[in-house]
Amino acid sequence: MKKVTEQIGKTVEEAIRKGLEELKVSRDDVKIEVLEEPSSGGVLGILSAKMARVRLTVDKKISDEQANATKAKLEEILSNMFKITKEDFEYTIEKRNNQLLLTINGDNVAHLIGYKGKTIESFQSLLNSMLQREDEEYAKVFVEINDYKKKKEEKLKRLANKMADNVIRFRRPIKLEPMSAYERLIIHTELANRKDVETESIGEEPRRRVVIKKKYS
Repeated sequence: MKKVTEQIGKTVEEAIRKGLEELKVSRDDVKIEVLEEPSSGGVLGILSAKMARVRLTVDKKISDEQANATKAKLEEILSNMFKITKEDFEYTIEKRNNQLLLTINGDNVAHLIGYKGKTIESFQSLLNSMLQREDEEYAKVFVEINDYKKKKEEKLKRLANKMADNVIRFRRPIKLEPMSAYERLIIHTELANRKDVETESIGEEPRRRVVIKKKYS
């Protein structure tokens, strides 16, 4: 059964963020439908203001046929891309549940990761946009470079539990530094099963951050 949620927000992006955090998935794992665009009107634009409303659906697991078709197209895109940039990276593509895992390894790949992983996320989004343009039923691609995301996830999980312990120890909420939606998702997911703390995201992008606080209920 598909996981589906509908959310509202002052902007489409705000509604999408709420949905991703509720479903505990990344943006690349869902189909997004904008049901209503935000609008304002009436007296001072307040009385009849309309919120944005979106529907997020977690994609079903892909078939081997879909995976192979996407893999072939992805290999073509990478071949053309690296030919233009004159780079020769070693990479593998394998099916993982409802997506393809593109793993790139090498000594000179730091520029593909970028500052705080911003480039790797942009690279992943670009590949998925190109694949979706070719076929709406494509298999989504998750990009990993030199185990960067794996190491980052482990580091964020340790940070989450350390800060949660400090919340209990010092009996006060703790605001973490601004993070991307992907990073916030890791924090929320890691602490979701703890019975002594709870988390929420506050602020607007790019300064949106996670707050960890003691759970009283």
